[in-house]
Amino acid sequence: MNYDECREWLENRRKNMGSVPGLDEVNRLLDAYKRPDNDFPIIHIAGTNGKGSVGYLLEQTLFKNKIKVGRFLSPAVLDEREIILVNGKIVPKTVWAGHLSQIIETVEKNDLKATAFEIEFVLSLLIFKEKECEIIILECGMGGKLDATNAVKNSLVDIITSISIDHTDFLGDTLKKISLHKFGIIKDTSKNVLLAAQTLEVENYFDEYVSENVKNTRVLKSDKGKVKAKTEKKNKRFYQLISYKEFENIRLSLLGLNQIDNAVCVLDAISILRDEGYDIKDRALRNAFENANWPSRFEIIEKDRTFILDGAHNFDAARVLFDNLNLYFTNRNLIYIMGMYKDKAYEEVVRNYVKKAKAVITVSPKDSKRALEAFELGKCVKEYNENVTASDSYFEALEIARLLSDKKDVILIFGSLSFMGDFRRLILSENNG
Repeated sequence: MNYDECREWLENRRKNMGSVPGLDEVNRLLDAYKRPDNDFPIIHIAGTNGKGSVGYLLEQTLFKNKIKVGRFLSPAVLDEREIILVNGKIVPKTVWAGHLSQIIETVEKNDLKATAFEIEFVLSLLIFKEKECEIIILECGMGGKLDATNAVKNSLVDIITSISIDHTDFLGDTLKKISLHKFGIIKDTSKNVLLAAQTLEVENYFDEYVSENVKNTRVLKSDKGKVKAKTEKKNKRFYQLISYKEFENIRLSLLGLNQIDNAVCVLDAISILRDEGYDIKDRALRNAFENANWPSRFEIIEKDRTFILDGAHNFDAARVLFDNLNLYFTNRNLIYIMGMYKDKAYEEVVRNYVKKAKAVITVSPKDSKRALEAFELGKCVKEYNENVTASDSYFEALEIARLLSDKKDVILIFGSLSFMGDFRRLILSENNG
């Protein structure tokens, strides 16, 4: 099968099966390939928000230190292949198709019920093995305990990023239930566990979980009390200058208070890796942080207007987004382009944040099963802001936003990572300023 045929087969699998939490099928598939997960040191990341940023900064630091690193993440933003990266780059379609066609043959021959996500996870391991990666970073898709990536038997570092309410249909309707799912990646075989900055409630759940389930594992918690941070401008760009423990004046190009928490988590992870024998140079670390470019995470694009793209997909992420807007864009009018999923707390996001918008344009995310249609979201928005328009396409949404704004206004695009790549391409194209 060629690449396009493989992708079509995989997308049909995704549509027909959706998400099926559990480890039985992915373990059967891993066993069929003689457990490739045992061939690497693994950094495993679970959490509600911040997984992508933490994984990205770790990847870049390791890569710039000349350590070959593979990273499995989700969802894709700009290219469907970006869920599997080697040294931060997508691999050729021929490599994808070569391994994926073999997996498809194995699945069909043995009548395996593996989901598309489980197949992609195993695909990533086969690619990392071919490319001779020295360490891999695995990002949970959803939850932790029953996530496909949790089939790995051993991990060098387990990282828990910020936890909040999300995916309640799968993970439970309380913060404790959700936290316990995330903590499920911590096993008695885990060597190091790192907890990023959390609310006191989540931290208490973590302490209780660790005391009952962890015996011979090193446990470290990021300490916000030891963080010093300020914003600076260099060469017409904003940076955050961070000092934490032994790390002094680390310049971070990712903006937002949440990115300080993510960066501190990465610094703690680097300390753990150094203790494990990885010679990670300060120069590589500083280079990675200063030149970080993580699309659609409070990404600012200056064209004919100021655009901000942020994949804030739940209430906690939206809260952080608007805290950052208040920090960097005080007294600027905001035009929203927003789209949400039905299974997210969209009503809470709307109720708390649409009143301040000069205008709101709603769009429909791509996943038709989960998408809240633009018209339905528009009806919800209209209860709090009369100036709302439901758009039929992403191109139309941008045109309406331009018509309703002047050059001093900020056009904010948020609600899901699923459509960020499309908006980003439209904004950066030659026909759009």
